[in-house]
Amino acid sequence: MFRSRSRAIFINSFSISLIFGIVWIHILILSPEPFEDIEGRKFNDKVPRDLLDQVVAAIDSGNSFECSEEALNQYLGSIINIRESEEIGRISEFKGLFVRLLEGEFDLVFVRNIFGKTFTSSVRFAMGSTDSGIEIRVKSGRYGTLQVPSGFMNLMRSSIMGIGNVLEVEKKILSRPLSVKLKDGWIQLDPRSRVSLEN
Repeated sequence: MFRSRSRAIFINSFSISLIFGIVWIHILILSPEPFEDIEGRKFNDKVPRDLLDQVVAAIDSGNSFECSEEALNQYLGSIINIRESEEIGRISEFKGLFVRLLEGEFDLVFVRNIFGKTFTSSVRFAMGSTDSGIEIRVKSGRYGTLQVPSGFMNLMRSSIMGIGNVLEVEKKILSRPLSVKLKDGWIQLDPRSRVSLEN
């Protein structure tokens, strides 16, 4: 009798904890990640239209090139226009893709409106220079404010691949022998030949 009651209490307690855990996870997912700290979220046409040409010209001449978080997001806002499929478009509206530049890392933040409510998902990448070029790897991510390890970001793979397809020209530039430095709010690209001479 005592064992049966203890077992029932344990099962009930476990079930209640599980339900609360599931509800809490859903609350975190449905709560958008704060992104007001990201510079350049609103397109204001402050970025030169030939920004990409300036990057190429600087690198070709052996000079470094620095770009602010604001300029980078303005540039992305001018070339990226994601359209949802007709079925998804009935409930979801793409509102923007933004980059948050950090020390040695950057966040790629997707913002959507679903049924009029803001939802976010983001991926954190580590970025650095190796002997073979620029290396980018997934560190972690967020669905709303729920932080998850890199293995849980497969659901965003198609979105990330889609962005990569749009940025084919930019990817070719980054595949050149460059050294990259990420600082809070800034990215600096240096030609490898120039870096080698300074070392």
